[in-house]
Amino acid sequence: MDWSKLEIAGRVTALARGLCAGVGADGDAFVVPLRLPHPATRTYDGLLLDSFGVLGIAPGEQYWVTGRGADGHLHLWSAHADGSMFVPHSLEAIDAAWATPLLDAHADLILSATMNGGGWRLRVHAREAAILGGPPRAHDLSLTGDPGTSLAFACYEREPLVLAGPLGEAGAAQALALAPGDGDWRRVHLAPAPTSLCSVATGQLGRHTWIAGHAEGRPVVYQVLPLPFRGLLRTSTIEVPALELEPASLSGRPVVLVDEVERDLPVFVAALARGNRLCWYDGTEWKAHPVPDGSLRSACASGGAVHVLVDGSVWSLPDLT
Repeated sequence: MDWSKLEIAGRVTALARGLCAGVGADGDAFVVPLRLPHPATRTYDGLLLDSFGVLGIAPGEQYWVTGRGADGHLHLWSAHADGSMFVPHSLEAIDAAWATPLLDAHADLILSATMNGGGWRLRVHAREAAILGGPPRAHDLSLTGDPGTSLAFACYEREPLVLAGPLGEAGAAQALALAPGDGDWRRVHLAPAPTSLCSVATGQLGRHTWIAGHAEGRPVVYQVLPLPFRGLLRTSTIEVPALELEPASLSGRPVVLVDEVERDLPVFVAALARGNRLCWYDGTEWKAHPVPDGSLRSACASGGAVHVLVDGSVWSLPDLT
């Protein structure tokens, strides 16, 4: 079965939660709900963005997108699904240089980052607090590297927000979680220790949260166990094939989990020397299917298909799993 490329006059810069978004050739933002066959693009005339395009996207009664507008400032926009109108909300009050919405039927958060010397400081606000300049939900986190390329995260409705990447002053690979009722971050225990973490995803309507990375050049995937009353969060290690990852991919995202799969085991895309591969367990053994070449960014399941963002293009495949 062949992959279908989303044909669009522009560049996709964000893919999450069954949506993709980016910037067209004329600089206007666009949003596409992900399913097969690919639907028409919703372009928002006048919602002009810089070359970085849409930084983040989330579903809701309207689409929520973040990006830097024609005024040079970072905004959160609520955009009507029919493309008829959009409403900007400035994020100047939190002095953010990068931000993504974590919004759905129940989640109402904005994850943002501020440049701090040679690194970044991450913050999480409730949406209204981010717009009005209110206090963050938890203490700031240090991040080594650009948040758009080095940070991974996932949040589904009332489930915890999980971050993974080079976090903390030392920039070591670690994961942290913030549950709706918690006042601060909890560390997620990972064993064996990963060399790097590059993806977080949920499954079965938020009942599962997985974290992926690599160790010794091979994929590692962890499942976050149910929240304890206090203390760090435990994980179990998912047994995945001992694939040799492409060495040149290790500085990026060599393993990308497919978000929102309706399965009890993760589905992931891996960058191998022989090409990218979609990997899943069929109940008896692990299977693999070729994926178009390029740098992996993100992936999700939606509308009975798997959608992968490779470089600036979206490729979709009817769900083989």
